[in-house]
Amino acid sequence: MADGVGGADGPGGPAGGSSSAVDAVVAKLKLMIASRQLGENDRLPPERQLAAEMGVSRNTIREALATLARMGLVEVKRGSGAFVRSLSSTSLLESMAVMVEVSPTERLLEYLTIRRIVEAETAALAAVHIADDELARLEACVDRMSPPGGSGGTTEEDQAADIEFHAILNAAARNPALEALGTALNSMTFRARIAAGMYRTSGTTVGTRGEHEAIFAAVRDHDPSRAGTLAAAHVIAVETALRAALDREDTGVEF
Repeated sequence: MADGVGGADGPGGPAGGSSSAVDAVVAKLKLMIASRQLGENDRLPPERQLAAEMGVSRNTIREALATLARMGLVEVKRGSGAFVRSLSSTSLLESMAVMVEVSPTERLLEYLTIRRIVEAETAALAAVHIADDELARLEACVDRMSPPGGSGGTTEEDQAADIEFHAILNAAARNPALEALGTALNSMTFRARIAAGMYRTSGTTVGTRGEHEAIFAAVRDHDPSRAGTLAAAHVIAVETALRAALDREDTGVEF
């Protein structure tokens, strides 16, 4: 028997479906999800039914579902079937968060470019929408950061304050997709890997409190243009430090 969308993989054929047949099924199921023929948490029809409706083998359906599971669109539960996952921004960006965490060091520069664009827009939106209680928490984060040239908290404390600072801005932007993307680019693991001298293990100087103070002031003044520009400049400083670290033969920093 030949698959209706390409490749012979029915009984007596190869164990797996052809790539073209699998891709065609994936595309059709994605369209069904996008058009809401299949909604969040809906159970997909059984493999046998899908195979009959699409004119393909059950192996092809099984491989297509595995592909959709890797994309984060469906969850396959043994004995229960396949279900459409929550289509929130957070769940759909989970795979990117994993990629950011495990990508080679050299690729971190690519993610920093994305982070620069995201944080600029996030800070600009936060300057428009932020509430008073969020401003108070933002200022508290800055106060916890080590002052330039002076003794302060530990590296971990500075990093925690930095991460919380940006998490507050992400939420204040009032855009769930931007918040999820910003969260993916703001994890402790990611920050540790791009440290590149921005944080000293001695905990004496971190070099970023002044930048955060400036961003806070722009957001407090509800100046989106200034907030976005300062946020972008902040990430550019991190990019520059990482490039310098990668160019040195011995950085003394483990990524």
